[in-house]
Amino acid sequence: MSNSSSTPPPQPRLHRNITDAALPPLGASWEDHFENTTPFKEGGGGVLYRTRDRNLNREVILKLLKEEHRDSPDVTRRFLREARVTALLQHPATVPIYEMGQDPQGNPYFTMKEIRGESLSAILKGITARNREMDRFRSREVLIDLLIQVGQALAYAHSCGVVHRDIKPGNIMVGAFGEVLVMDWGVAKIMDGVDDDEESEALKTLPSLEGDIDDTEYGKVYGTPRYMAPEQARGHTNIDERVDIFSLGAVLYECLIYRPLVFGANRDELLKKICDEPFISPATKEPYRMIPPELDAIVMKALAKDPDNRYKNMTTFVADLQRYRRGETVSVMCTSFQARAQRWIKTNLPLKRSSILVSIGLVIGLLIGRF
Repeated sequence: MSNSSSTPPPQPRLHRNITDAALPPLGASWEDHFENTTPFKEGGGGVLYRTRDRNLNREVILKLLKEEHRDSPDVTRRFLREARVTALLQHPATVPIYEMGQDPQGNPYFTMKEIRGESLSAILKGITARNREMDRFRSREVLIDLLIQVGQALAYAHSCGVVHRDIKPGNIMVGAFGEVLVMDWGVAKIMDGVDDDEESEALKTLPSLEGDIDDTEYGKVYGTPRYMAPEQARGHTNIDERVDIFSLGAVLYECLIYRPLVFGANRDELLKKICDEPFISPATKEPYRMIPPELDAIVMKALAKDPDNRYKNMTTFVADLQRYRRGETVSVMCTSFQARAQRWIKTNLPLKRSSILVSIGLVIGLLIGRF
């Protein structure tokens, strides 16, 4: 929701002029409720503003439905769904929603927390550009730990009957204090057995944020082409949580080699590659990165073209990533004890490894000397 060029300074220290300020008068106007309102982003059917909520005396993000969509039931329904899905998914990795209502013209709005930090997209670009500010994310293990948190949030959403459908680096935020958040539930699918994806032309003509190839699509095909599962790219409406497994697998792929899963000159070319061309594993594509075979197997399991060949649910995907981080055997392949031990030492004891090995050698030497 923010980037380094537009992120405001960190939250100031609290003082009583803030915490003890009087409420606006009873029956206060919109202008009394929100002040210092400035637009900073728009896309789809809404506009995002930074504003100060005088009731809570804090800076918030206000999202307002564009006036031209006020009479469109489909766009309005999507807008309200985004707000309520985000509010109802009460997980540490979802953005808190503060308020929902209508402005003086009758246009719906909602307010939410502003996330101060960087998107995973900006982080990966910074790593590639050797930006020193991104050095703390340069470790493969750090990025995997971030994605584990994303996967846990998605597993929670799936248990609530919600599929995100637009997981990509741009929709994963890392806050200034290390918090990880899954953003933009605007194309979420509610798994309640009702097929509402055959919606009017109004949704199909919603503009993208910048008209970029990696912006979210609306209409029959929802999501971002480069990160879509094949069945999603084909416009199937009977999709399930396995599309999020594929998309998170595509993000993991990008975190391993700092390059997207597929390239294309336009959306149609990307969708064709997603649907028809075999994927090259990250370890095969860039062998010099020394990607462990267990991790290579995990990402390719998540990226199976046939959803029946992917992880059966997000929980099993996350569990394999956690097993890998602990140096244990992952479900998609067998690993020797020696390989697991070496990886555990390398991951968990990078600074003390030499001294530990020397100590082990001394102990063995003493034992041999006694005999």
